[in-house]
Amino acid sequence: MDSISRHEQLLRVFHLIDMLFGARRPMTIAEIKAGLRDRGVIDEMSDKNIRRDVDFLGKFGYAVKRTRVRTPRGTAAHAWSIVPGRGRGELSSPAVSLPELLSLLVAREFLVPLAGTFYWRGIGQLLAKVEAIATPELRDYVAAHKDGLVVHPPRSGGKYGPRLLTAINRAILGSLELGLRYQGLADEKPRRIVIRPEALVIYDGSVYIAAYRVPGKSGRDDEAIRFFKLDRVLDAKPSAKTFTRRGIPVETLLADSITLFRSPDRPRAYRLRIGSARARWAEERPFHPRQRIEDRDDGGIIVAIDRAHDEEMIPQLLALGEHVEVIEPEDVRDRLLDEARRIAAKYMCRHLRSFEDTYVSQ
Repeated sequence: MDSISRHEQLLRVFHLIDMLFGARRPMTIAEIKAGLRDRGVIDEMSDKNIRRDVDFLGKFGYAVKRTRVRTPRGTAAHAWSIVPGRGRGELSSPAVSLPELLSLLVAREFLVPLAGTFYWRGIGQLLAKVEAIATPELRDYVAAHKDGLVVHPPRSGGKYGPRLLTAINRAILGSLELGLRYQGLADEKPRRIVIRPEALVIYDGSVYIAAYRVPGKSGRDDEAIRFFKLDRVLDAKPSAKTFTRRGIPVETLLADSITLFRSPDRPRAYRLRIGSARARWAEERPFHPRQRIEDRDDGGIIVAIDRAHDEEMIPQLLALGEHVEVIEPEDVRDRLLDEARRIAAKYMCRHLRSFEDTYVSQ
């Protein structure tokens, strides 16, 4: 069984545990399949594979009991349930204290980017249990102290529909090409695109699909990974066409970036001289997680970065203005000089027009 198949089976087993714990009576194969379909975990699956997943629960230490029940049609069928307290501690007291769980309740706003995903459903169930075991007075006490914690800007929850996320997750887990109706910031109207999704990425309070574009008419693969913001996805539909995943994980591709930017060009080394007025800012908000700092006698610093992308670095360098000097690469010094000249020209033109309007007209 390959890694994708194992991942899919573990996801089914995870849902199966949740379903059997929540069921009021033993569930038949047909009921289990219907439940998994409703949750978007499967489209269709053989009875044999369902039985294999149920048997697999024993490897997780769950005591699964098989019984015979009457179906609505009056026939006999096997059904399964999890026997409480019979496994190897699956229902034992949690090793998490109530204060720790209440801290999770307070920190709920940090988890809002997951709203609409399966993980959010699990978080909601856990928080509901916390609220069930905490007295009203204790919940009021926690709420009062929560006023001292501000999340800014506030996260907007529930903006991703479960059907959309289910379709995307199916495509990722099944290595299926995914058709999107997508409206980028520069698009006047939505456009249809087909992608090969690798993963969901949470960045700066939003969820993105990390994917490669399907080759166009030329047939050449698109080597640059792209990130599609879920806020701009109007519809997503997995196809029946599979693809082979790239060998490099998304985490590795992002290792040289401080945002979600990816360039087909190789990252390169930077050395920067930053004055004392912005030295602490550069240390607190690094250009790169792996940057190295050398202190200078004048209170400034030298920042050394082994691997960085120009398109990420140049906007930050411009934001620092006169407080930073690029030591290398040399061509970036030239690019910044050209940009500074263009900026100065705009202000000079406006200043000259104002001078002409004021004095020349007299």
